[in-house]
Amino acid sequence: MKDIRPWLRVDLPSIQKVAWDTWADAYGAFVPEDDRREFHDSYYGIQKLQNLYDSKIVDGCVALVDEIIVGYSKTYWNLQDKQFFITSLYVLPSYQKLNLGKRMMEYGINTAKKNYDTDRVWLGVMVENLPAIEWYNRQGFIFEESKPFTIGKTTIEHLYGYKLI
Repeated sequence: MKDIRPWLRVDLPSIQKVAWDTWADAYGAFVPEDDRREFHDSYYGIQKLQNLYDSKIVDGCVALVDEIIVGYSKTYWNLQDKQFFITSLYVLPSYQKLNLGKRMMEYGINTAKKNYDTDRVWLGVMVENLPAIEWYNRQGFIFEESKPFTIGKTTIEHLYGYKLI
């Protein structure tokens, strides 16, 4: 059975694992493991995830297959710029193409529509992550800007784009 539901505090260790495992697949060819580990430990440590979970401007959901967490998505409301971001959207490689990513994106879009005064959702994706860029383009995202993004000691261009909602 496939399901999308809001994340729970008890999900945080599984979210850590999903992030690490998907990063190896998506970024392993162009971000060294040491840099991925440094970034992961900084942004996906349990205390950091607990702080995000407790935040009023961060929301998240998980994708489950047979009650096992196989994906997660996190959103963030940038109050200063009045922008709603999907900051993370990961599905384990062996569970991709099951429509879970799209359903988690819809969860984020519905959160934006329900809770914030915005007409679009934003996200960033590494320029080397061509499968993700192609997927986001098929979902209706428009990429207009590129900025450097640093993971450990590796800096990679990141495309930033939006989807009208």
